[in-house]
Amino acid sequence: MTETIQPVVDALLPYISYLIPLPIIIPAIAAALAILCARSATAQRQIAFFSLLLLAAVNATLIFIADTTGIQTLQVGGWDAPVGITLVADRLSTVMLFTSSVVLFSVMWYGISQGVRDGTKDEPVAVFLPTYMLLTMGVNVSFLAGDLFNLYVGFEIFLVASYVLLTLGASAARVRAGVGYVMVSMASSLIFVLALAYVYATVGTMNMAQIGIRMEDIPEGTRTAVFSVLLIAFGIKAAIFPLDAWLPDSYPTAPSLVTAVFAGLLTKVGVYSIIRARTSIFTNGGLDTLLMWVALATMLVGILGAIAQSDIKRLLSFTLVSHIGYMVFGVALGTAQGLSGAIFYAVHHILVQTT
Repeated sequence: MTETIQPVVDALLPYISYLIPLPIIIPAIAAALAILCARSATAQRQIAFFSLLLLAAVNATLIFIADTTGIQTLQVGGWDAPVGITLVADRLSTVMLFTSSVVLFSVMWYGISQGVRDGTKDEPVAVFLPTYMLLTMGVNVSFLAGDLFNLYVGFEIFLVASYVLLTLGASAARVRAGVGYVMVSMASSLIFVLALAYVYATVGTMNMAQIGIRMEDIPEGTRTAVFSVLLIAFGIKAAIFPLDAWLPDSYPTAPSLVTAVFAGLLTKVGVYSIIRARTSIFTNGGLDTLLMWVALATMLVGILGAIAQSDIKRLLSFTLVSHIGYMVFGVALGTAQGLSGAIFYAVHHILVQTT
């Protein structure tokens, strides 16, 4: 088998520097084209359909390369860390990229088949698909980012897109939920910025691999402080306890297509960030106990909240919180088996929760 696929790998490797940024470039171009075609629903749908199909093919290729040859990195513009932008394609990031592209393509295809669009006869400008592609871009930036600053950039891109998607239709309930979601996300962003400043002041770099190396020489108290601030920033995105109160109020009011993507995918970006921080930055496992207690509380609060619900969407929102707790618990175990279980659970949950 290895002898069969090795020529394919050898043929693809010279082009790896072109392949790695494509998950970011493709949806960015598609969003721009969809905006230009805002008055043509047919053109928008064709752009979104073929862009996401191409994106899935590229991500499948990246999985193939990362699994065969190991970690692939790209220093954008030729600038090395800590100054430059580092994109990392390893098994974890490529699996998450491919899974997200499959889900995003499936939801978009379903929406097209159902004739879903936000433009009307009086106001034919449609923003759903351009914003959807912008959301895709933000998610992919988050998965590929090799440094904390560009992880923050990815968060902000899909935050802007999320707000637009969450408030489509402009009903009072959706606007109220959208405002609450944005306020919580802005608080998360502020905490993340403070964490970035603290990390840079402490170790002098934003690159996650370099932070992990330098963190070994940092006092235990400082490591705990850095971990706690990052856990709060990522925990709001992942909806871990006690930072999960926003989720049951935001998701149930959104359109069904948007809820499917939000519940299935966006919280997993937060889980992915926790996994990446644990495996790249805080590698000694000294803070696993704190993470485990957070995970246990998230599991318990989520399921107790679900028991008290009568509305199906709110019930599913609380069970989602509980599932997040199981994923974080796998990370907190600090073993290869626990980490593998957390990743498998996250990938499985993205697919199941969306459908």
